[in-house]
Amino acid sequence: MINDALRAEYEHRFSLYDTDGDGYLTAQDFTERARVLTEAVGEPEESAKAQALRAGMRNTFDELAALAEVDGAGRLDREQFVAAFARAGESGALGRVVGPSVAATIALADADGDGVVSLADFATVHRAAGYSDAQAKAAFAALDQDGDGRLMVDAWQAT
Repeated sequence: MINDALRAEYEHRFSLYDTDGDGYLTAQDFTERARVLTEAVGEPEESAKAQALRAGMRNTFDELAALAEVDGAGRLDREQFVAAFARAGESGALGRVVGPSVAATIALADADGDGVVSLADFATVHRAAGYSDAQAKAAFAALDQDGDGRLMVDAWQAT
């Protein structure tokens, strides 16, 4: 059983991932989400970063579908999505489910590839992902443990 705050977060994610608004998630929704994020930062669609994000998002869908016992060519409804995410967290599989897409998103946020993400770059990706400026700033502040206004990619990935 998951708590109400976690359920609300998973339901919010479902809404963000449901790019066509049909109430179900398919692999295409995850591919579209990757396209939106890539486009938001001006990354070329065929770049290595964009390809890694598409692959990471596809991995997330495939892993969630497997946890929900839904064929990878199928679709997840809101409750299946929430239950699959909860199952991933409870079983210790969350890193396997979201790790590749998180790593690719971090690389995308590191626009110049220098291993450092600024608040502006972080906020751009988070706004494209459906979060507000305030949410992006709060998340950045939580990750910027030394308060220097920069996130080191390695430290962010470890978090």
